[in-house]
Amino acid sequence: MIGRGSGQVSIDELVQGLRTHRGVTRKAEVSAVADDLLTVPDGIIVATHGEDAAAIELDGRIILLAADGIMEDLVKEDSYWAGYCSVLVNVNDIAAMGGSPLAIVDVLSCGDPKVRSEIVRGMKAASEKTGVPIVGGHLHPDAGYCAVDVAALGETDRQHLILSSGATPGDDVIFAMDLDGHFTPGLPYSWDTTSAKDTGEVRRGMLSMHAVAPMVSAGKDISNPGALGTLGMLLEASRCGARIDVDAIPRPDGVDLLQWLRAYQGCGFVLTSDDDVSEKVVTELSKRGLTAMVCGRVEAGSSLFVEMRRESARLFDLSVDKLGCRPPQRI
Repeated sequence: MIGRGSGQVSIDELVQGLRTHRGVTRKAEVSAVADDLLTVPDGIIVATHGEDAAAIELDGRIILLAADGIMEDLVKEDSYWAGYCSVLVNVNDIAAMGGSPLAIVDVLSCGDPKVRSEIVRGMKAASEKTGVPIVGGHLHPDAGYCAVDVAALGETDRQHLILSSGATPGDDVIFAMDLDGHFTPGLPYSWDTTSAKDTGEVRRGMLSMHAVAPMVSAGKDISNPGALGTLGMLLEASRCGARIDVDAIPRPDGVDLLQWLRAYQGCGFVLTSDDDVSEKVVTELSKRGLTAMVCGRVEAGSSLFVEMRRESARLFDLSVDKLGCRPPQRI
């Protein structure tokens, strides 16, 4: 059921709370590294910068390659959940691009056998839950710190490939979330929708983007920056702005609005589509256990505006604000 909240927050408080959210602010450093490091898409390289996974065309198929590292404080707070999320975040990156995850490798750096055991236990649980095997990796058993990094391989085809960079002015913005979940104890921004479900249910939600891909112009999984922060990343990659009705974003009953909009979603996506097919997209996502709603529209320009209770404010000016998905100037 879609809720309308626990408590009230003004639109100015909302904007401030989202702009200062760590999941948003830590993205500012990404572009400088990516500009210097990443290959320009060319030939078999279909997409790199700003996408959830690199897309490589090989023998008529699109190979997807994603990698992610888990934040140090999560490893310290809950080692099991850090291991679990290291798999989940990569699987979701492949899924967000319309792909099917095939396999995972890891790099585990940890000199503490007890912590290492908990990380491995979490990774194994997520691998079994998502049906994606861990096929190899590397261990630093003498590291003076504990960290887990994972890479995932997936595949799709041209028809089902979803990029972050495909939104155009006039497209509808759709938020799709699994509302059947709970916040992980001790982790107020971790919305867990997978650990209590069976593998079939998890995979049904995970592969929902593949099902709607031919109707979608752009998409991303809702990750560390939260729902609106992730939309900001998509818009940055697409060189567009948008206007969003915050009250229309799906939300469980009784969940605080600001906490919800900051949350990492166990299974959640933001996507754009032509308004002629948006209703079909929403219906298809709903069949797969997600609550989906058209919540706004893509606009020309670089501003993401949020509207709430008849008030409006600019959340991001993407000509200035950096969320890590700005296409390099040389492209």
